[in-house]
Amino acid sequence: MRTNKLALVVPAALALTFIAGCGTGTGDAGADQGKKAAASATPSVASNGVDELAAAEIMSRARKATAGAPSVRLTGRFKEGGDDLGLDFRFAGRKKAAGTVQMGNQHIKLTRIGSTVYFKGNDAFLRSIGDKNAVTLMSGKYVKTTSKDPDFAEIASFSNLSGLLGELLSAKGSDWDKGKAGTVAGKPTVTLSGPDGEQVHVATQGQPYLLQIDAGPQGSLDFVSYGEPVAVEAPPANTVLDLGSMQ
Repeated sequence: MRTNKLALVVPAALALTFIAGCGTGTGDAGADQGKKAAASATPSVASNGVDELAAAEIMSRARKATAGAPSVRLTGRFKEGGDDLGLDFRFAGRKKAAGTVQMGNQHIKLTRIGSTVYFKGNDAFLRSIGDKNAVTLMSGKYVKTTSKDPDFAEIASFSNLSGLLGELLSAKGSDWDKGKAGTVAGKPTVTLSGPDGEQVHVATQGQPYLLQIDAGPQGSLDFVSYGEPVAVEAPPANTVLDLGSMQ
């Protein structure tokens, strides 16, 4: 298999876009998703106290709460070079996830249950990792592999929320400043600002969940639907191509 641009570029683009992005403010996509955020975090009238903490501690608590949420949906659209990138994932705890990733004309559907990973790429994606034989073999099929398979580790990384948060938020280490109070669709937040203008919104009521990472014109990521039921199931057996059984 050839290394695929989508699998390698999107995780890096996420980090570069939101950790080295420029400008502030929420784009249209962020605003649309932000409307859902008010109903997505646990409702509470009492402050959770994170707005009284230092920036590094706010970030630490937000990452821990978000990674440990019973469920959450992560959506975003952004730009990398001339390509439009996007993702839409639902996470059910730490061991289950399902969603889609796209860059340009390449698309992947991905499901993870424990360490088992299923992915289905469109023909443009399959051509990029192989040749016409890859398309013939895999087109319309979910490829079954594991999160530890080095050939598909980059693809599987999208289904690991804790790992994604690391990609997005660890690059600056403790280089965050606590900003003013903010809101995401009426949900009160405390903002953390990076030196390039990027902003992270953390809920100040209920759990200190991440609600939005905003890089202005570059795009935004929204964390919505906290606690809502998420059904993650393996695809039908007759649609699965098990790479392990072919070795």
